Amino acid sequence: MPPAPLRLQKHGGIFTAVNPSDWLRHWRHPNHLMLAVPWPGFFGLIAAGYLLLNLLFALIFWVDPHGIAGVAGETTSFLEAFFFSVQTLGSIGYGAFHPSSLFTHLVVTVESLLGLIVIALTTGMAFSRFSRSTARILFSEVATVHDYDGQPTLMFRLANERRKTILEATVQAYLAIDERTTEGHRMRRLHPLALNRDRSPLFLLTWTLMHPIDDRSPLRGRTARDLAAGEAEILVSFRGIDETLERPIYAHHNYPISRVLFGQAFVDMMQAEDDEGQRFESANFNRTHLCPSIEPS
Repeated sequence: MPPAPLRLQKHGGIFTAVNPSDWLRHWRHPNHLMLAVPWPGFFGLIAAGYLLLNLLFALIFWVDPHGIAGVAGETTSFLEAFFFSVQTLGSIGYGAFHPSSLFTHLVVTVESLLGLIVIALTTGMAFSRFSRSTARILFSEVATVHDYDGQPTLMFRLANERRKTILEATVQAYLAIDERTTEGHRMRRLHPLALNRDRSPLFLLTWTLMHPIDDRSPLRGRTARDLAAGEAEILVSFRGIDETLERPIYAHHNYPISRVLFGQAFVDMMQAEDDEGQRFESANFNRTHLCPSIEPS
């Protein structure tokens, strides 16, 4: 039987496969799954795995009704077998319950070894999650296009939410747009957008990125209507090094053409004060105002 056709959706300017059963593929890579799920899901999976493992061994112990000494009745109940498994898996140490047959001793040996492995793996996964760097990079809600030094310019902003220095910060921007080849084939293409400054040795507060729409720009010759017809998006990727953890961090964002404002400019975040000083106004991060501009042409 041929495989079912894949349904595609566009996310961040890129087409990805949509399949209701795709989440099952994560179980083939449990390490990736445990790192990717949020913390509540992480603890929930550990709790579910711990419960299922104890239930499994409880059933095995229950096979030998006289294999556990110290039980209340003549034979071992399932509840007693379950709590005996909990004591064995956690290396808690036996109290009233203890193995009394060769079969139970062998199962205890296997479960004790498995318990050591489970504890080691859980500890390693928890450490990996705690030691993983998170970017906490804030992207402006919109991008703008307006004249800057007499040149139509695409602009967007980044902010470092942690207020801790990021070293060797680098930003790349791309135009994702549907195009047709000479033969009529439709393709989703990525065109790099050259930025006036795409690197910063130290990134602490905010950063305004600028792409001049000159003769080399892929936006040149495209009107807002053309970009909307091609379902254009501006894709932005960020990478840098966390100064505290000395680990690389990454972030990405996309601006659909509906979030690109023509004839608008960002409000300056440095505001003058009466005593001829300046203050940093973070509330202006996403604010814009009307600004004379021309569309890409």
